[in-house]
Amino acid sequence: MFLNKILRMSCMFYGVMSFSQDFQKKTDSLHNDLDEVIVTATRTKRQLSSVPMPVTLISKKQILQTGATRLRDIILEQTGLVMVTDFGNSEGVQMQGVDADYTLILVNGLPLIGRTSGNIDLNRLSINNIKQIEIVKGPSSSLYGSEALGGVINIITETPKDGVTKGSVSYMSRIKAREELDLNTSLTYGKGKLGIDASFNLNSAGAYDLSPGDNSNTAAAYQNGAGNLRLSYKFSEKISSNFEGRYFKENVYNDSGDATRSDFGASLKTSHTLSEKLKLNYLVYGTRFKTESIFNGESSVFNQTLLRPEVKSELHLNKGTLVTGVGANFDGLERTFFDGKEQFNAYYVFGQFDTNISEKVNLIAGLRFDSFNKFNSAFSPKLSTNYKINDWLTTKASVGFGYKVPDFRQLFFNFRNTAGGYVVLGTQVLHELYGDLPELQGLSKELNPESSIGYNLGFQLKPITGLHLDVNFFRNDIKDLINTFVVSRNFTDLPNTSVFSYENRDRVFTQGIELDLSYRINNNLKFSTGYQFLDTGDKEEIERIKKGEVFFRRTPTSPSERLSLSNYFGLANRSQHTANVKLFYENFAHRFSANVRVLYRSKYALFDTNNSAEIIDTYDDFIAGNALVNVAFHKDIFNSMKLQIGVDNLFNSDGNENADTFENLDAALRLGRTFYTRIQFNL
Repeated sequence: MFLNKILRMSCMFYGVMSFSQDFQKKTDSLHNDLDEVIVTATRTKRQLSSVPMPVTLISKKQILQTGATRLRDIILEQTGLVMVTDFGNSEGVQMQGVDADYTLILVNGLPLIGRTSGNIDLNRLSINNIKQIEIVKGPSSSLYGSEALGGVINIITETPKDGVTKGSVSYMSRIKAREELDLNTSLTYGKGKLGIDASFNLNSAGAYDLSPGDNSNTAAAYQNGAGNLRLSYKFSEKISSNFEGRYFKENVYNDSGDATRSDFGASLKTSHTLSEKLKLNYLVYGTRFKTESIFNGESSVFNQTLLRPEVKSELHLNKGTLVTGVGANFDGLERTFFDGKEQFNAYYVFGQFDTNISEKVNLIAGLRFDSFNKFNSAFSPKLSTNYKINDWLTTKASVGFGYKVPDFRQLFFNFRNTAGGYVVLGTQVLHELYGDLPELQGLSKELNPESSIGYNLGFQLKPITGLHLDVNFFRNDIKDLINTFVVSRNFTDLPNTSVFSYENRDRVFTQGIELDLSYRINNNLKFSTGYQFLDTGDKEEIERIKKGEVFFRRTPTSPSERLSLSNYFGLANRSQHTANVKLFYENFAHRFSANVRVLYRSKYALFDTNNSAEIIDTYDDFIAGNALVNVAFHKDIFNSMKLQIGVDNLFNSDGNENADTFENLDAALRLGRTFYTRIQFNL
């Protein structure tokens, strides 16, 4: 045991990694990140600085500087994005205060499936072969349909280039509460008409328990593996094809039972240039996500599939670019708590026109129509504009509609835990079983898609060389939110059992301001900071408060008081203030770099604790604000070896958690201070 500790500490001291990119010359550091190309916002290649909507681009260099191994680790450091955990211990990314299940996660423009309580687990994705990450904030359903109500995160992987061969092998070790190992290999090869990009990742960690005495671990042990393959071939100057495949499998080992989950996806894209002005893209994409688990001796299965064929055209006109497309989604799910396999089918068409009205004004107008076999159709327009006032000031504005269809669970769930005193039924199942009862006469069997309208107004300032400031004001109004509610506690065949189901009810809003500033102090030193102020609320709750219908208690024994609007806090699990501060240093002469990154989240409440009708007010119990400080050091050794050493949560911030809220804290707070080391060899 003592020898193992000595070996780990030796590895920590000597092993680490830096950037997987080749060493850059001093002048390269002056290049402006705003010149990067981004495709997610418009589904065409655009310079980041010219896109007329709020967009964040995270480069490969930025990703590797942080020492992150999984996608979640880099996402949580971005302005306006917060990793939140629900009561089922499922984690997702909250964008501009909009819930995680309204953020669409893409890999090379193709959606991931397999949501847990509405959330995509970002730990499924390694940063191994990621070229860049593109984040579009605000409703994006005009291009991407359902689930893009709040925004889109698109992971772009490496693209092979002719005459370029590169590869790497890296090993990472993390110690403290959780001992984690991560092994990455990647190879990119391009020659003539053929391109190959392949990568493989192994990741494992042991269980840890930060609250002894509760007879369960804080997190279970796991091991997983992931592989990615991209093959491209250029048949001629006009026709090329691209095959992509990915596979992920994970085994989780828990005291209450083990679980296995797998994620497979494959796509074939063919691009056909008919003329200088017209280009067609043909796509066939299929994916499957499956989970098999055992909990307290009972097994359950979740098996979801998605098939998407699509044809997209790109027509370059004298006054702009017209993008149109038509496609379909065939989405199926088999689940233990369903009565058979359920199938959602959707057919869609979309169009977008991108034009420059003048040398200073760019306008993008888009719309999409979706027809479903289970719901009403959806129509999603969006309008964005970009006005370059002068060489250092540009303004951007966009307004768009978003929507999200109900998921399988909300329609077909049939989960019974009578020993625990509750049953959860989807709306379709509820009416099939109890449709004749009086309690259901006023309830709709159908659920409407949740919908939103989002507004963004931003300014991009470059007043002096090296200084960039982005300011964005936003507002999202969401209606027909699907909530869980108690249907009855008196069904005759379910005595002493609460029956839960789903209904369209809430109308909520999120609004605020985001600031992003970066300043290159000199060739070696770069400073950046970001801040978001967020105001949220439920319009029905606000109306009830204004009418004087809501009461609360300051303490459990204090008398009941009428709640005033000034004491209304907003939606659960939202912080009014989040911020980040980052300092990056590069020494080109000695080929090393270091960085310090500080992440702050102000207080937030998870639920009503003072009997004010489930409304969050300033007298509820809050999780205190907290700050994470992460540091990393990089060193190039010879021409093929990169080293990195780092500490996450340097000052061991714990979020002032208590036993009731501990599991809902960010993973970094639960883990406390952790140390990691990585070594990478480049081919």
